[in-house]
Amino acid sequence: MKKTINRYWTLLKTYVQPQWVRVVWLLLLLFVNIALRLANPQIMRTFIDAAVAGKAFEELLKLGLVFLGIALLTQALAIISTYLSEMVAWTATNTLRQEMLQH
Repeated sequence: MKKTINRYWTLLKTYVQPQWVRVVWLLLLLFVNIALRLANPQIMRTFIDAAVAGKAFEELLKLGLVFLGIALLTQALAIISTYLSEMVAWTATNTLRQEMLQH
């Protein structure tokens, strides 16, 4: 079992390590996306509490716009992370194909 795992790590290092910058960006985007997904329900909670308490319309509008902005940013980050992950996958796959064709 350990030999199999080591073999996979070797393959991963061979084909993904040259793209380490993209992988780091993917990791960063993942954590930011998780943080934003955790923040949005808290903003919604604050909005509901403010609406029940009868707060001013301007405050409710501001909270609603912040909620909408975070939702849009979350979607944009999802698109960017999908693009980056596809680039990493395709580049690694194409490198593997080139090596196989050389044999």
